[in-house]
Amino acid sequence: MENNEVTSREDQVQEPTGTVAEDVAAVTAETPVETPVENMAEQVEESVQPEEPAAANLEAAREELLNKHAPTSAEEEAAIQAAIGGSDLDAMLTSSVVAPVALEVNAKVTAKVSRVSGDNVFVELPGHAEGVVSAKQFSQVPEAGAELSLVVVAEPKDDGLYELNVPGAAVSAPDYSSVEKGMIVDTTVTGHNSGGLECKVNGLRGFIPISQIAPQRIENLEEFVGQKLQCVITEVNPKRRNLVLSRRKVLDKERESVREELIKQLQPGQIYKGTVRKIMDFGAFVDIGGIDGLLHISQLSWERIKHPSDVLKEGQEIQVQVEKVDPVTHKISFAYKDMIGNPWNGVEERYAVDSEVHGKVTKLMQFGAFVELERGIEGLVHISEIAHQHVARVQEYLNVGDEVAAKVLSVDRKARRISLSIKALTEAPKRDDKEDGKPDRPREEALPAGGRPKNYGNRPLRGGVGGDSANRLF
Repeated sequence: MENNEVTSREDQVQEPTGTVAEDVAAVTAETPVETPVENMAEQVEESVQPEEPAAANLEAAREELLNKHAPTSAEEEAAIQAAIGGSDLDAMLTSSVVAPVALEVNAKVTAKVSRVSGDNVFVELPGHAEGVVSAKQFSQVPEAGAELSLVVVAEPKDDGLYELNVPGAAVSAPDYSSVEKGMIVDTTVTGHNSGGLECKVNGLRGFIPISQIAPQRIENLEEFVGQKLQCVITEVNPKRRNLVLSRRKVLDKERESVREELIKQLQPGQIYKGTVRKIMDFGAFVDIGGIDGLLHISQLSWERIKHPSDVLKEGQEIQVQVEKVDPVTHKISFAYKDMIGNPWNGVEERYAVDSEVHGKVTKLMQFGAFVELERGIEGLVHISEIAHQHVARVQEYLNVGDEVAAKVLSVDRKARRISLSIKALTEAPKRDDKEDGKPDRPREEALPAGGRPKNYGNRPLRGGVGGDSANRLF
């Protein structure tokens, strides 16, 4: 009876296979008793026959071991493969970054169309690369998102694009004999990328780097697409099918020609309409039609300004007057404040000497304070004209923004200077020498020609070098 019960229990345990069999074999190998598993089960059964719970615990432990090492089901395996997309799991664990792939010439690749521009079809290549293929190679131009099988025919040029062909398509060899370095040609812009403009020259694909489009910085490349530009060829490489052009060099040459012609006509005093091209700390550069001149900060306003941007903005159109033209360096200096009227004209009549004026303190200096009388007109109150008593620091009496009244002492229109006095409008305080408890001091006019006061008589002189507190005589 007991044997039949043990046999029925043994039949309920399926024999392990694969990796589970190996684990069971390993457990068996680690067992010091060289007894078959069936005999071990019998011995355990017999030894624990009186205690049924112990047998149940042994059976549960056995089943847990088998479930732990059970093989993965077909459904679970399919789910894992779908999640990793057929990739190598080891490679995914060791590296999560895909290294860029360098494509070789004549290599066949599968590309995805990103956009179509003119006669060019731009595609995305493996390894985060981009390429271009002529639309003439297709019987029907593909749409964005279509996948194509292409062949690499040229490595990336300055525009960073691989050149590709459709396998088996009739391709006409580009003729570079019609172009050469230094030639000025007309080109049509067909597209753009982050590096510059794509164009066509005599059926050849060319490229204009963004730094060679214009002298100034270009923000929007889209506005050039479809335009016809005159450029100079700077590089021709038939082997690499590389054609690089520059529009900036053509513009610079035109500007230089216009500059030389305009400089011959410039004379001091002439007035031109110009555009503020660039603002610097010391002034602004103004373009008067192909030629730049400097408008110094001192020529911007009759008022005191901290920076040229307080008066002008880049792109602003203004009228300037030619102040000076250097015949050697061809440097041009402009004036601007004379165009808006000189407030110093008639200043003698508006601010007559000895008249009382009112203004606002605009700046404090060690030697005095500047007072604005009107826009563009300032007067100086010297530190000695602030108060009747001695003034050590201007800040002790005045602050920027204070409204003050002053008397005009002098006016110099040519030097653009007005001297003012605040103390001249105030009454001088009476001086009382006895208030401080000190004895009266002889006035300067009471001193005789010898320099000694009369009331001193023949008193002995006191003090001197080396004297002590006892005031000894010499």
